[in-house]
Amino acid sequence: MLTKIPKKGLNAVLIISILSLGTGYNLPTVYAEETVSQVSQTSNQLAKLEIEGVKLDQDFSADLNQYSATVDNDTDTIQILVEGSNANSIISINNKTVTSDTADSYSLQTGQNIFLISVKDSSTNQVNTYTLTVTRKQNSNNLLKDIKLSTGKLSTNFSPSVTEYSVQLPNATQTITVLPTAVEKTAVIEVNGADVAEKGVPVNIPVGKSDILISVTAENGSKLRYTIHVERQDTSSGKGTAPVQGTVSGLGASGGTAQTGNSGSAQIGSSSAGNNGSRLLPQAGSSFSGQTNTTNQSASSQQGTFGTAQKTSKATLSKLTVSEGTWDSSFTSSEYTYHVAVSSDTKSVTINPTASYSSSEITIEGGTSKTIQLDDDNKTVISVVVHYDNADRKTYVLVFDRAES
Repeated sequence: MLTKIPKKGLNAVLIISILSLGTGYNLPTVYAEETVSQVSQTSNQLAKLEIEGVKLDQDFSADLNQYSATVDNDTDTIQILVEGSNANSIISINNKTVTSDTADSYSLQTGQNIFLISVKDSSTNQVNTYTLTVTRKQNSNNLLKDIKLSTGKLSTNFSPSVTEYSVQLPNATQTITVLPTAVEKTAVIEVNGADVAEKGVPVNIPVGKSDILISVTAENGSKLRYTIHVERQDTSSGKGTAPVQGTVSGLGASGGTAQTGNSGSAQIGSSSAGNNGSRLLPQAGSSFSGQTNTTNQSASSQQGTFGTAQKTSKATLSKLTVSEGTWDSSFTSSEYTYHVAVSSDTKSVTINPTASYSSSEITIEGGTSKTIQLDDDNKTVISVVVHYDNADRKTYVLVFDRAES
């Protein structure tokens, strides 16, 4: 008679001999045996997944296949360490075989970086895949490291943390080239709404005061503005300036005295620019563009031997209004910078510019949208650029000062 006697992990043979249980009765030898089934270990799973110095979004578990982590922008490489659950496991990261329990270095791009970790059972060829997504934050640096001007010198030495400068230019300077350089290569720079090329951006400089706006946009979208306050002299030095009270040096039709404006006086005949409309005769060796003189005629319309005619810009606005706020001064085409006070709860404004010439093109902050969102801080600088042609461009600057809440 055979009887199975369970006993875990042991194959035993029990021999029982009973010599006698009564007359003529013999009990045969009995064999008891247990067979224990062997469960094969799973060898296509990970036992460990770590990024050195970086915490995963959840604790590792062999049964969870999706993980993620976030690092700052200044982290451009990471060390990934994986370990298989079985010595027979074959592990690869992004199709490259790695050594179990040994950290390997991987480069990171800005944004999402996906690592596919495959674990293969060498005996069954079954593959189990884990996904690790590492997000590297975008760069937030919107600082400049330098501003170069083709003409003129900044009022103070450049510093990335100083955002306002001034420069004085002679009357003869009509255009300068501005070349700013960002600290980070990922930043985008604009000068008066135009992208900065390798050699910089040429800027037309009107007579008097104007501003050059330099906008730096970091990779993450944060903006910083630098402003250069430019003052170009009203008139050139020396001879050739506009005569006083509309008179020019010349020979009058009748005897008397003639006034020569700022350059001096000459006792050669007389001629006045009064309402009598008398014709002015130019002095020998000089000329001017018109046949008659007007009392308030500017020097730019007169061309004497020593004077230089100034080209009149057509890239101007005839009107500029905003939906909200109080202006610091009334708008005029020849003034280029204005401050507008708005209430603390003003989140956006609508800007309505009107060009002096219908063929001009107008951009607001480099685009065509007239509604602009104000920055979170108390000051927002908006540029309105008027293009008449490639060589004629002017920038009006609106500084919105929001009241403190």
